[in-house]
Parts: sequence; structure tokens; C-alpha cells
Amino acid sequence: MKTTLPLALAALLALPGCAQNDEPALCNLSLPGEAPGIDPLLVPVGAPAAMRVDIATRTLQCESGKTAQAPDTATAEVFDPENHVIPSEVSLQASGTVATLSFTPTVVGRHHVILAFTPVGGIRQLGVYAASHWAGAPSPVTLPLPRCGQLERTAHGLWLCDGVALRSPSDRPLRLGTGATPPDVAVSGNVVWVVGDGRVRRYVDTGSELELTGSLLLSTTTGVKVIQSRLASENELVVLDAELLHRFVFTNTGVLEAPTPAFWATGQPRIPFGLDSAVGLLVRAAEDQVLVVSQPGPIDNSTACAFKVGADGAFLPEGLLCALVRGRPVGMEDGILWTQVGVNIPTLNSGRMLHRWGISEGRLEERNALILDASIAVADAPLRGGFTVPALYAVPRKNTALTRPRVLPDRSALGLELMPTNMPLAEGARATSPRFHWGGDSRPTVGFTTVYEQALP
Repeated sequence: MKTTLPLALAALLALPGCAQNDEPALCNLSLPGEAPGIDPLLVPVGAPAAMRVDIATRTLQCESGKTAQAPDTATAEVFDPENHVIPSEVSLQASGTVATLSFTPTVVGRHHVILAFTPVGGIRQLGVYAASHWAGAPSPVTLPLPRCGQLERTAHGLWLCDGVALRSPSDRPLRLGTGATPPDVAVSGNVVWVVGDGRVRRYVDTGSELELTGSLLLSTTTGVKVIQSRLASENELVVLDAELLHRFVFTNTGVLEAPTPAFWATGQPRIPFGLDSAVGLLVRAAEDQVLVVSQPGPIDNSTACAFKVGADGAFLPEGLLCALVRGRPVGMEDGILWTQVGVNIPTLNSGRMLHRWGISEGRLEERNALILDASIAVADAPLRGGFTVPALYAVPRKNTALTRPRVLPDRSALGLELMPTNMPLAEGARATSPRFHWGGDSRPTVGFTTVYEQALP
């Protein structure tokens, strides 16, 4: 099906007042209140794209109010992410005040567009993002549970949604907690870790049942406060709260142990980030090493502090200095951190970037990045629920789909992939993980969760 995504760019020439010479004075052209701003510059790859550019440079004489000038010629150059010029067409309409640019992107990534107008109008430059089509499962799974905030699945196929286990949509749900607040759940393969009701529990999904293999009362150790982040393996659960870094170990003798936790926030205030005001995130740096990422100040930078397992089995700070990381955290995966530089305000879009960091010799190293023009923004999302991939949307949102960043082979610049649905941002919050994309209805009695499985990298 042919898809055309109209786009617009409004630009005004500010010529205040009237001239003080003998030439006819020029005044600003007053546009109606509904004059278009920047429409989404986000298009699917392989589909024709048509963008409407309102030049708005026609001017009026101060005394007579007659039209003085408008561009009568327009040219365009469109460069793909490899800096190759691709075919395009541009034409003028509406007495020269509107241009229409058409081209078909064939490469995923940010395209650079240069428009030139004569005798007035000057040169306009803009970025257009060509996104790949959804590569995951073509149809979703609908769970009869209110929209999940925290969603996981074992290798044997058991769903874990906000502390509720469900083998299939037709099965009876099994609640893993008794309190009003759902327990925190983390999954590694077929091992399920549950923190809640005053204890830490370890389960194994056998394929037919969830078998309890270990339990530890938190009253016997330093309690866990509000969880900010967690990392799970089959025999270890690392939990970060607002003050302490906890480590729970399932020993070879089948016993759960908890070495003395380490203080990671040493009295210095931390700036919250994410929709749920997280103050720290965990990134696995090695089998016996984790990084605690936080924002110690209001500047647009973060720090990554290393902790390593000591002789007594507890995490200990490694070194005196923490590494600087550009941007504030907006997502994390297994061994991956996502940060954003700049804010989602079109008038303050200078230098906005999305960065993807990986682990190299125990430290975070920038792997990929994406320039964020005024036409695209990163959606705020809760970060305390687990691994989260940033979701991006066009500005203004209108009816365009959410996208997620994708690593492209042999390229440092990130690409984008269209999400399979047009979920409202209010429902799309915390809706994209490395494994799933989901949304739904959060009402307790009639709620549901619609889940699309992501394609493997």
C-alpha cells in the first residue's frame, strides 16, 4: 500500500518596523493562528514521502499593504545517511509561498535536506528520519491482565506481569505476592527472582509449574528499600535501592545468602531521572563487577561508579573516581546504557543527541549515537521496572507511530524501527523493552495487556 506522510516546516523572516529610506518599506507577513509549525519529519523507508514547506517569506509594503515579493524558484538536494544524493522533486504553489518536496528514502537513517529559494527565502536545512518497518512478531499476544508495568517471560514461556505468573492467556493467574504493592520480579532463563512480602524468593520454571528453590527473610539482613534497578543471573540477584547495593546469592548447597550490602550513595544528592524518578541504574560490567549510573548534579552528565565482589562476597567500591558519561539515562539493557543529551524542547534543540554505550574492559564506551533534530524526541519512560529501550516519537506527535532505535551493521549512527501500533504516549510509557513492546488497559477488572515480541538483534 502506498504511504505518503505529509510534513511541514514553518519559517518566518523577521523584518520589524518600516525602513528609514526611500525604498518601499517591508513588514512582517501576519500568518493566521493555525499556521503550521514543524510537522513530523519521520517517514517509513521505501515509501514515497511528500513534505510541504511553508516558506512564509512573502512580504507586504507598509503603506499599501500589497504583496512585495515571493520566491519564484526552488531547488532541493537530499543526502542519505551515506552522504549520497538521492532523487527528489520540489515545486512551488500558492503564489510561491509553499513548496512541496518529494523523494523516496531507500536507506534507514537520518537524511539531510537542503532547500534553496530565489529571489527570496534563502536556504533551509532539515533532517528527515527514514525508519525501517516493524521486524518483530506480526501479531500480538493479549494477556487478561491490567496493562503491565513490569513484564518478563521465562525461556519456557511463563509470563510475569506485575508479580502475576501466567502460562497462557487461558490459564489461571498465579499471584506471587500478597501485599497491595506488586513484588519486584527479575528473570534469567527459567529462574525467577521475587522481592516482596519481606523476603527474597528464587523460583525455577520447570515448564509445567513454578518451583520454589530458595527463600530468605529480609529481616535477617539489611532490608531492601524502594528498588531502583536490578540485575539477575541464575544464581545471583543484584538489587540497587536509593542507598545500598545488595547482592543475593544462591549457593551450591541450595541456600540463599546475602552478604553485607555496600553504600553507593555517599551523602551526595542525586538528581532523579526517568518518568518514575529513578536515582540510579545498574549495568553489568563483568561477572563480578557492576556499574552504578547516577546523576550527581544538574548538569547534563552522569557518572558510572564501579563495584566489585570482594572476598566476603559483598560488592565493594572499586577505585576512588567515577567515570563521566555524557547525558542523562533514558534506558538500559544487558551490558548497555542509553543516555540523552539535551531536552525535548524544540527551541532548545541545539546539540541534542541519543547515545548508546557498551562495556569495554569494565568501562562504558560509546558505541552508537543519533542526532535529535527538533522534529524528534525521546519519550519519558519509567526506568525502575527493568530493561528499557528508549521510544522516540515525531514532533508534533499527531498520528505517527512510536519508533525505537536500532543498531545498523557497520554504522555508528543509529537507525529507527517503527513500532507495530500507534499507542498513545500515556499508554506507551514503559512499553518497550529489548524483548517486547506492549500497551493496553490498566483498569483492574476489565484491563488487558497487548504484547508484541521484538525481533532478535
